[in-house]
Amino acid sequence: MSREWFFHPALPVAYAPYWLWPPRPISFARWVFQNWLQVSDRSIYVLIAFTVAYWQQPFGPGQAGLEVGWIAEVLIRNLVLLGAVAGILHVWFYGIDGQGKRLKFDPRPYNKRKNALFKFGYQTWDNMFYSLVSGVPIASAFEVLIRWFYANDLLNTVTFADSWLWFVLAFPFLALFQSLHFYVIHRIIHWPPLYKHVHSVHHRNVNTGPWSGMSMHPVEHVFYFSSMLVFLILPFAPVHVLFLLYWQMLGAASSHSGYEAVWVKDKSRLLIGAFFHQLHHRYYECNYGNSEMPWDKWFGSFHDGSEEATRITRDRKRKMHAR
Repeated sequence: MSREWFFHPALPVAYAPYWLWPPRPISFARWVFQNWLQVSDRSIYVLIAFTVAYWQQPFGPGQAGLEVGWIAEVLIRNLVLLGAVAGILHVWFYGIDGQGKRLKFDPRPYNKRKNALFKFGYQTWDNMFYSLVSGVPIASAFEVLIRWFYANDLLNTVTFADSWLWFVLAFPFLALFQSLHFYVIHRIIHWPPLYKHVHSVHHRNVNTGPWSGMSMHPVEHVFYFSSMLVFLILPFAPVHVLFLLYWQMLGAASSHSGYEAVWVKDKSRLLIGAFFHQLHHRYYECNYGNSEMPWDKWFGSFHDGSEEATRITRDRKRKMHAR
């Protein structure tokens, strides 16, 4: 516990151990196991991607035409997936209060009161509206585009048999690429005119919940999911396409939950925490990227969770507003 937070992970906030120098193989192996090889949000999204890509709705020549049937299947599936992930997490944390404040970052209660700042008067309704009416359709449009390119043999693709090493390494590569893309577009939408008219919709959520992650202005949704265009350039398999989509769409719900992990029967059962990004929602002008890559550290906008970093961030924010 601290004056600012009810719970926070060990400080200072650390980046993924790809960037440790000299290298620490044991720390790296432990991190890989914890995040990719055991039950975590990203390992679940990998599993969902495999299920959809190879069983529920494989990519194929039947998607060479823009027909209502398969496009509607994409849209409905994505609505169901986001509804399930964000809905279940919201009910667990803020509906039935499944674990109280255990592992909760912000000591303040989630905003359930009526507030004119939000569409329909309530944070959750506002968040659900932007997530389901704008976020999912735009995410689905990018998926439809990539499926159409794939069906018409307009993409460079790869299979496990072609290159098993690239097939496996593509998953962490895409997480790293998304970190770069997110940092760049996030800095752009913090430009005052874009912030005022676009990104401020997302930043209404200071004390975030699972539905807050995808609660964005439609313009920001287009920026956010434009990472999917990487598949028009580099060779990947369909499962990689879906992993990146779910990593962004569903991962936004888990990373904005406001908790480090799901705690059941005196044990952490599902790692979902994103304290790095929670700091951004609290202090705004810091941590524009994520903990996958140290872009903020390299460009001077890193907040490591310390009181000194808070002071520096607030001074920088005052100077920015003065300009």
